[in-house]
Amino acid sequence: MIKKCIGCGATLQSVNNMEEGYIDSKVYDKALYCERCFKIIHYGEASVIDKRVQVLDFINNIDINIPVIYLLDLTTLSNNTLEPLRYIKNKIYLVLTKRDLIPKSVKDKKLINYVKEELDFIDDVLVISSEKMWNVEQIYNKLIRDKVSFCYVIGHTNSGKSSLINSLLKSNGEEAFITTSYVPNTTTELINIKLTSDLTIIDTPGFVNELSVSNFVELNKYKKLLPKKEIKPKIYSIRPNFMILIDNIIRIENNSLSDLNLIFYFNNDLIYNKMKIQTRDDLKMLDKVDLEVKQDEDIVIEGLGFIKVLKRANLTIYTLSKDIISKRKKLI
Repeated sequence: MIKKCIGCGATLQSVNNMEEGYIDSKVYDKALYCERCFKIIHYGEASVIDKRVQVLDFINNIDINIPVIYLLDLTTLSNNTLEPLRYIKNKIYLVLTKRDLIPKSVKDKKLINYVKEELDFIDDVLVISSEKMWNVEQIYNKLIRDKVSFCYVIGHTNSGKSSLINSLLKSNGEEAFITTSYVPNTTTELINIKLTSDLTIIDTPGFVNELSVSNFVELNKYKKLLPKKEIKPKIYSIRPNFMILIDNIIRIENNSLSDLNLIFYFNNDLIYNKMKIQTRDDLKMLDKVDLEVKQDEDIVIEGLGFIKVLKRANLTIYTLSKDIISKRKKLI
């Protein structure tokens, strides 16, 4: 009898413990989860399966008659994570996740309007926090009102797909069973979840963001970099020829002719050190990017957070990879 892991969707097998879906043959008959999911759930042990989903291949192969809930992580919203939405032919319910990590002073309406200006073809935009169960029922009620019977849940890894599904299950009085983790590729296959007799949602493997910081650090380090509670913005004034070092992964030099105020929206526990550029050579062996930033632009560090720049700036940034740095229209 073929069985699938209820946490990640992988077909259970007892042949190769290095492949997805592995479970010891002694417990195969009673197992609900593969060994990987079991360890994530009960011991917090993380491991990565190298099974990368190509965004456009996936989008082009889903049933266009089935609507999609597309999740975007508000902490690292970027042109890169917005881009796949332009290729989806399905009806889209756009969900902005991890609202609890964005400062409460930022209004939901501002976040919604920002995305609608970038993607003027999308009508339905909701802001949620699965962790706090904020506005999760709005998604369910919207699907019911629209008489949706099947719906895909898609997005990049760590956008909160499995967390949303677990929250929907809880709000409907069911037990949450989808495996959630900060590890990329936690969900490996499609999983059909029947919320009600009239509504089935389909969990899908996340698109791996090739530009994310998660590709350039060890798992344990990446876990420490992720925000875990509401971000408290940190403001630093940096004079010309001064720099700021951030947690041994980013060096930002001010090459402008005047003082700059930078506001950092990262994990609250990251460590910042400000000093003269000539003082130390820390991190200068990393990738280098010279960046001119306009007053209406943010700097995004994919997978980590973003930096608000209060006026035009000329910066030199050293970090793990120049590919994780981009600019976008100012969010806040």
